[in-house]
Amino acid sequence: MAFSYRDLFFGGTTFCCCLPVRVGVLIMSFLGMLLSGILSIILWFEVASTPDMTSGEKAAFVCAGLVETLLFAVCILGFAGVIVRKQLFVMIYAYFTYFHFVLNVGVAIWLLWLVTHGTENAAVNACQRTIQNQDAQNQCIGLLKIAKGVYIGIALVVLLAELYGAIIVARYVNQIQREKRGARASRMSTSNESAFKLVPQRGVRYSSVPGGQHVTHLSYDGTKEFDPYREAGTPPLDAGAIAGGSFSYGSPPPLVATEEVAYGGGSWTHEQIGAEEKERLKQQDVDMGILPAPPEGEVSAHRDTKSPHGPPPPNTSAIDELPRYTLSDPPSSRV
Repeated sequence: MAFSYRDLFFGGTTFCCCLPVRVGVLIMSFLGMLLSGILSIILWFEVASTPDMTSGEKAAFVCAGLVETLLFAVCILGFAGVIVRKQLFVMIYAYFTYFHFVLNVGVAIWLLWLVTHGTENAAVNACQRTIQNQDAQNQCIGLLKIAKGVYIGIALVVLLAELYGAIIVARYVNQIQREKRGARASRMSTSNESAFKLVPQRGVRYSSVPGGQHVTHLSYDGTKEFDPYREAGTPPLDAGAIAGGSFSYGSPPPLVATEEVAYGGGSWTHEQIGAEEKERLKQQDVDMGILPAPPEGEVSAHRDTKSPHGPPPPNTSAIDELPRYTLSDPPSSRV
């Protein structure tokens, strides 16, 4: 991976070598909440208690009071966002921190110009008017220059500290965004995998195995090659015959006349059932006039009615029975 200054400054997860950035943002938001609250109270009190301010001074105090009040509210949001890991609150606090840093840079530059140019002549004139001794005047002017240097040093320290705080906030914003993206990707992968799994749902109860019974888990031994013909009982094909391109198939097994049990009992073969069905259909065609009637002497080999004792025997010509005579005494003759 290529080196990146962005990852170096804004991609870390610690500050001061070992402290997590979340702790840093938590401390910064808490201190900012205290300081901005105190400053806003002081500024609004000065605006309300000093009526003889000029319009420029009053506007400056009002603007500073608004900025510190907004900073107080945003610090509260940032503090709560860090505790509950709310990305929106943390981002609002981060953006206002950047804005506040840029605003402080502008104010510091304006005050520095004012100290170095606008008030230099006025300070020198004040020292000369109030102090008559030349050595004392030089000491007064030297003290003013030292104060200017102290102001520049304090302004630089404050701006650098605020810049480092903005970097810490940026690191935490990037960290929480990475955590959110990782959690979202994990949920997506879990949902995709659960679509093909039997996952117990809420409010669903599964029946338990009664006592005395055991659940058998089917497992496949990975050391042996899987044979799909083992359970089916079908012999596998000869690998040598397949590789050589020659296949030998035996003759089909002979058809066995299987027997079926009729509705009322008895046994019928498939051939007998087929022949009987053909005769029945043929008789229907004869009745409908599609086929000519068979000769009178031709009798069907099978009938529709199935008896419990199997197919009926072939019809034989009906033979009339001979009359039966009984012997009786002749009638007696009358004399």
